[in-house]
Amino acid sequence: MDTLEIRPARPGDAPQILELQRLAYRSVAEQYDDVTLPPLTETLGDLITGFGTHTILVASGSGGDAAAAIVGTVRARVVGDTAHVGRLAVHPALQGQGIGRQLLVAIEHAVAPVDRYELFTGHRSERSLTMYERAGYRRLRTVRESDRLSLTFLEKVATTGDAR
Repeated sequence: MDTLEIRPARPGDAPQILELQRLAYRSVAEQYDDVTLPPLTETLGDLITGFGTHTILVASGSGGDAAAAIVGTVRARVVGDTAHVGRLAVHPALQGQGIGRQLLVAIEHAVAPVDRYELFTGHRSERSLTMYERAGYRRLRTVRESDRLSLTFLEKVATTGDAR
């Protein structure tokens, strides 16, 4: 990929965001043997409603002459002093290239000022857990959702420049 632009998502991006989300979370569904994960069952209407309550970002990229396509997305909702980050998704063919980390940094800046950031991922999602810990998140707790899935919650205290 030659260029990467991270920008606020527009409602017109919703169909591409959903398509990307489903593609990116397919391997997660296989890992946990659960096709009912919220990123896979979210509807277009749900996502469009989310534009009113969440900050949603997309990463668009192109490979030279190709038209820019959405290759990553993330969203956050601020409640009190905490930004709840979620639905971080990167196209499977581009994972491991730093796009997820760039999206994470961008969403943190987009929702500042807050005192802390919180997110969760599946307990067996080692690649995601490693990325979040390298980005300054620490594990808080693990909550069992089902026989197949537990969610590991992580938090990051905002730096002076991010806090209120």
